[in-house]
Amino acid sequence: LNQKLTYDHVLDVLGAVDTEVYSKLLRMTLERNLPGVMAEIEELVIQGRELGQFVSDFTWYLRNLLLLKSNDNLEDILDVSTENLARLKEEALQIEDDTLMRYIRIFSELSGQLRYASQKRILVEIAFIKLTTPSMEQNLDSILQRITLLEQKMQEMPDNLQKLASLAPAAGQAASSKTAVVE
Repeated sequence: LNQKLTYDHVLDVLGAVDTEVYSKLLRMTLERNLPGVMAEIEELVIQGRELGQFVSDFTWYLRNLLLLKSNDNLEDILDVSTENLARLKEEALQIEDDTLMRYIRIFSELSGQLRYASQKRILVEIAFIKLTTPSMEQNLDSILQRITLLEQKMQEMPDNLQKLASLAPAAGQAASSKTAVVE
């Protein structure tokens, strides 16, 4: 094609996506940023990326995260650059094992559904909605993720309760002085 062979040109020809996109999507999913995820999917569609390939590659990306979380000695198995390996290690610390397994399950199922689907984009969007909103599913993985989210919120509560407790003595004194006046 009389063009220099570059990484971006290869991605364009194959309809593939750079691993940075998977990282960005994973982080937005973990943050429950559904509008950002949908915008990223829109961008992939506009660029003409093959959604079936995207789902397979994203599942592979999640698999690499799971391998890293499972054992540090599995780095040699991963066929990624040093930069991508560092990003994967960072992300592996941000995601719980159960959540990662749920994501892999959802995308593995999606991969099978996309083979015969005429509306691939809708199926991909639904999968990300499931990831960002575990309450929409009633299976064990989703319930476990919901419990994990509640536990995280409860861990944040002591800080808020301490703030309230520091205000309580002042409020208690004010209340007791009002009752003394009333009596």
